[in-house]
Amino acid sequence: MKRGDIIIVLVLLAIGLAGIYSYFFASGDSQGTIVIQVDGVVTKTYPLYQEGRDEFLDIQGVNGITRVHLQDGRVCVVESACPDKICVETGWISNSARPIACLPNRVIVKIIDSKDGDIDLR
Repeated sequence: MKRGDIIIVLVLLAIGLAGIYSYFFASGDSQGTIVIQVDGVVTKTYPLYQEGRDEFLDIQGVNGITRVHLQDGRVCVVESACPDKICVETGWISNSARPIACLPNRVIVKIIDSKDGDIDLR
């Protein structure tokens, strides 16, 4: 491999990594939506970004209350009626890479990016 080939490979690698970073970690896209489902039915939707938001919601699940915390650009479950608390341990989410699921209470909290769309919402 010549020196020029190595430079081209490094430049392409840098461009690829920048694309991956912007897709998964950049929070500048204000077009996302927080979707809360109970037993497979969408019960609430909120815009992902709302300036100065610091709000708690009590969601009635199948087996009790799941308490959700919304802050500008992120969401987490802080309390749940489930026995294992995996949903609480999931922590904050701020993109569509992973949802928060409370399976015993049948509550799903996820973020839908405007560019992703979601067939489950129809």
